[in-house]
Amino acid sequence: MLPKQRPRVPERWAYAYELDPPQPEPRFGKVKMLLRRARLAARRNGRLWTGEIVMEAQITHILVVTDDPDEVRAVDRAIATELKRLKMDFAITGPARVSLPRVTPRRRSG
Repeated sequence: MLPKQRPRVPERWAYAYELDPPQPEPRFGKVKMLLRRARLAARRNGRLWTGEIVMEAQITHILVVTDDPDEVRAVDRAIATELKRLKMDFAITGPARVSLPRVTPRRRSG
């Protein structure tokens, strides 16, 4: 009897835009729209791409998680273009593999 093979867990990668100095939320209207559109397009194609704006006192981040860091995405160019248009200083971190623990569904007792 062959041992059961576990389904392959898709790899996930994260990268971030770091905006310094921090920016007020009202300036991110178009960026939020770009993030939403990219997430929906990825979902339609069975892919993972999600982005979130994280406001902190010292810096603002746009965090992105994807299943394909090598694919050049139009949304990344569009976000960079919008940040430049708004004259926001930013840097982009390189993609880093994100390791998530395997989740096993629990059985309910009762």
